[in-house]
Amino acid sequence: MAEYEPAVRRLCIATAAGTPGLLAGILQSEGFYRLYFNSDPAGDVEFAFAAPGLDEMGLVTDLIAALHRKAMMATGLSRPVLAGFHVGITKVIGDGLGGAGADRIRALLQDPAIRTASERAGSPALLAVAVTSGLFEDLRAEGLPDHGWQSIPAAGAWLKLFDSAPAE
Repeated sequence: MAEYEPAVRRLCIATAAGTPGLLAGILQSEGFYRLYFNSDPAGDVEFAFAAPGLDEMGLVTDLIAALHRKAMMATGLSRPVLAGFHVGITKVIGDGLGGAGADRIRALLQDPAIRTASERAGSPALLAVAVTSGLFEDLRAEGLPDHGWQSIPAAGAWLKLFDSAPAE
């Protein structure tokens, strides 16, 4: 019988390069202390992982609102802050969490279709949020409004751009 490392499905959150410390700052200042924070050794992505059993719908909407508030306070943004959400298998790797869930969220933030859609010319967006399709459909079933979300089939995700108006 093969031996497996313990793994668990959990909500994975990430922010892309260009906004160092943004996710870590939100976790500290906005009361998301129950999330596990992990920065990428390469320094291009910040991750947060939720413990299994947390209310994903509430957590995702609260994190989007916190990210939006933080992006509205940021100065000198040359492009929108890019954040992603995915539910996937994670496991302890070294001193942090990783695995397929973290790999998928990193790939989502680096996906050319997501990058292109989030950086549309002339867009006043401060925050671009990408949610993998499976998670998005689950959130929609729980009541997430679909207003303003656009499907990005090439990335297997949905994307919404937030400008300086208060988040819905």
